[in-house]
Amino acid sequence: MSRAPQTTAPAPPRSHRRSGGIALLIVLVIIMLLITAVYLFQRRAVINVTIARNRTAAAEADALARGGLRIAEAALFLIRLQDEQASAGAGASGGGDAGGGLSPAAAGTGPGELWQGLDGLPIELDAGRSLRLEVEDAGARLNVNALVPPAVEEDEEAEEPDAAETSIEDQEEAILYLEAVLDYIVQGIEARPEDKSYDLRAIAENLIDWMDEGETAQNGRDENAYYVRQQPPYRAPNRPFLSFEEIGLVEGVDPLLLEAMRPYLTVHPIGGTEGINLNTAPPWVLRLVYSGPSGDRRLVDEQTVRQIWKLRTEEEKLVCLDSGSDPERCVPPSEVGLGEGSIYPETTLPARARVFRVVAEARVGALVRRMEAIVDTRSLDGPQLLSWRRLRGPQ
Repeated sequence: MSRAPQTTAPAPPRSHRRSGGIALLIVLVIIMLLITAVYLFQRRAVINVTIARNRTAAAEADALARGGLRIAEAALFLIRLQDEQASAGAGASGGGDAGGGLSPAAAGTGPGELWQGLDGLPIELDAGRSLRLEVEDAGARLNVNALVPPAVEEDEEAEEPDAAETSIEDQEEAILYLEAVLDYIVQGIEARPEDKSYDLRAIAENLIDWMDEGETAQNGRDENAYYVRQQPPYRAPNRPFLSFEEIGLVEGVDPLLLEAMRPYLTVHPIGGTEGINLNTAPPWVLRLVYSGPSGDRRLVDEQTVRQIWKLRTEEEKLVCLDSGSDPERCVPPSEVGLGEGSIYPETTLPARARVFRVVAEARVGALVRRMEAIVDTRSLDGPQLLSWRRLRGPQ
């Protein structure tokens, strides 16, 4: 038998193999595009959910911080009413024990005062939410407005030359004091020397010109010459500062200096005449206390600051101009290194804390909101919210 001849199948044309490879490549590209589209869709969905969650948390934190300010406002006013009731009761009984042994004039200040219990108060809520309050006596900082007291009606019987001379002397002392304060603040600025080369005398004069009456500057020029050239132009209002940020409008005060002044100065209460409260001020503000005989006053030294701080924190006593009101807790200024003379601006010691700076810090998860308010409890008709703002950064 003979075998049938073997035949070989013909190879497919090259065009068929090439088209099959292209189809595979197209399929792979489509798969990659589908994977990318799904990934981008999921990523965008996650981002949208995160944004919505953050917006909800931000709104909740804002509401919580505002609520914290209202809580502090109500608590401070209740403490004010309690203090007033205690003082009235002590007065009716002919002395009494208002304020932990102090007379009614001395009650309501210093270590152990009720409002200090609000400072640093944490309020823990559910689901990672919390609220913390910071409360500070406005008198714990130097009130710039106190350097130019509100104008009073002139006594018709007083001689005008003497009144004018007194006004000039007062303004000169205010300028010298501000110059010393600014010098101390500028020394603490962490910046290159060329970035903080300020004309401190000129800035001090400009601050006084902003508040005092008249449009003639301390050096005799037009005090508005600089301001009308700004965009937009403005003028010195010749009134007390209404907000701390307004200080930044004064000629010579740049953002660096303004932020450096923030821990030391305040403008509240507006129209106030009291100086620094030695019994509530932090150490860095105590360095700005201006003490000594009129015409020869100086900023107190670090040793005096340490003595006052030790008196308050370790011995739980107060600096009082009249130590006879409570000999056990009151210490005269001379015993803490203040020496002879008076403090400028004049300060009631011990002073009642009536105007407060309140900071409410709200946390919702990892999100934090901080708001600041100035609360005035001087009127028994109810607390007044003088100002509020949202804080940004570590202010």
